[in-house]
Amino acid sequence: MRVTIFATVLSLLAFGNAAAEPGPIVAVEGGEIQGSFEEKGRVAVFKGIPFAAPPVGELRWKPPQPVTPWQRTRDASRFASICTQGDDDENDFFGRMVDGQGMGWLRRALFRLAVGLTSEEPESEDCLYLNVRTANLGGAERQPVMVWIHGGGHQTGSGSTAFYQSNPLAQRGVVLVTFNYRLGLVGYLAHPALSAESEQGVSGNYGTLDQIAALRWVRDHIAAFGGDPSRVTIFGESAGGESVAHMMISPLARGLVHGATMESASTGELLIHLRRPVLHFMSAEAAGEAFAEKVLGDSENPIERLRALPADELYAALRRFPEFDAYGHPIIDGAVLRKSVIEAFLDGDQAPVPLLVGSNADEGSILYNLGDDALYGSSPGPETAEAYPGYLREALGEDAEKILELHPVSNDAGLFEAASSIYGDSRFGATARFYAGRMAKLGQPAYLYFFTRVPPSPRQTAGAFHAVEIAFVFGKTVPLFPWDEQDRAITRAMGDYWTQFARSGDPNREGLPSWPRFSRAEQRNMIFGPTIEATTVERAEAYDIFERHWTALVEAIRPERAR
Repeated sequence: MRVTIFATVLSLLAFGNAAAEPGPIVAVEGGEIQGSFEEKGRVAVFKGIPFAAPPVGELRWKPPQPVTPWQRTRDASRFASICTQGDDDENDFFGRMVDGQGMGWLRRALFRLAVGLTSEEPESEDCLYLNVRTANLGGAERQPVMVWIHGGGHQTGSGSTAFYQSNPLAQRGVVLVTFNYRLGLVGYLAHPALSAESEQGVSGNYGTLDQIAALRWVRDHIAAFGGDPSRVTIFGESAGGESVAHMMISPLARGLVHGATMESASTGELLIHLRRPVLHFMSAEAAGEAFAEKVLGDSENPIERLRALPADELYAALRRFPEFDAYGHPIIDGAVLRKSVIEAFLDGDQAPVPLLVGSNADEGSILYNLGDDALYGSSPGPETAEAYPGYLREALGEDAEKILELHPVSNDAGLFEAASSIYGDSRFGATARFYAGRMAKLGQPAYLYFFTRVPPSPRQTAGAFHAVEIAFVFGKTVPLFPWDEQDRAITRAMGDYWTQFARSGDPNREGLPSWPRFSRAEQRNMIFGPTIEATTVERAEAYDIFERHWTALVEAIRPERAR
């Protein structure tokens, strides 16, 4: 979802160690790179490593190509440009996140001042670079690898956000990789002319192909950094979590992933088909044709002309025609992604690897009404309490009465809380449990979590909001969001669980509360909040209803049933 400013701003305020001495040299595809050292030489860091050729000019809207070799040792002590960013709801997200902390006016003012003083990261279509952080360079035994896929609604964000450059994870015995992938319009545009260029006869999903290319790079090169290419765990949050699911179902990613961690992955993406309209969406190819016509008028060579436009002009055109925003996302193209994630998991077509998955208690508190529908496949949520019951009954049928009982609202003042809770439970909580249950049905280890820690201020309204767990996983804090001992205990536990899972496919280790494998019969998850313990899933009744709703919807729009 929309977390880029949250991660970027926190990263710019985060504590860290600057490079202090000349760094090590490693040979990779393309040539030699020289990184830097952090943590007094204990962590080797390599930034801005190319994993594909710059996707510019004639390579715009084409699959990633091999890197262009270089002659001299390449400086890998600085981050490369981030990918061209699409428009998003992140400003609203950021404002709600800051206001929801319950901070006093002075701290809010200081935080906003700090944001205003930070410079924006340079954007470019030449952005296919990754970063490696290792405490095992030259080690006798290779360490497990954790590959982070950033969020941002497939519209914004980058793997070079400093907040994701975690020395605490690297010093727990894993090699950490982060990377960029093409976003929005330049990452996912489909068009019949682009499909005609392709050997597979498809278009779109260029950003997803970038993700697969990064994983192939990891397979081929991570041993040089002390990593084990046979123990690669991908992890990501929000759109990054959705991308983890995409890697689990794409036939092109098979064998590249040995474990998967999804944080707050939504059901809300991957409905659009390349050539078939679904629900209220036109096909991706039809949308691409319509967009080209809006921008260019009648044109004999629309792709040639669109490729000739600078990226900023493309996005300026998109801002004039926001009805095409929904089509800058991954699509079902029959080659890279053959099915929706829900459909693939229902069919048991996902990669049979261990899964760690979960959600936060208040996912909707700063997301609801930022663009997505309240319920999967439904119209936007109601604006009045009076309309609320009718909306639920239209979407959920007889199940609406139970949801009204679980999320009652008697006046307009209470509507947002009830609707945002439904949004969070239906899109995130139910989804996480669904993924865990489907993996368990395959006989694979699945571990479900639920994050409940809220900001410490008694005036806070954000709750355990979307993306809040990222700081705890990466072990990052900032001066304006101080941690207490409870927070430090949570980040120690999450860092230990996440890295142990990458090491063995099981998060359990000595000194931590036991985390049971998920089963639909027992329905237990690990709580990270005032206590860290395994408990019964408390929202199972609501999750059952939402899961029935969106699995029935996916079944109804399967290609063989839509004819």
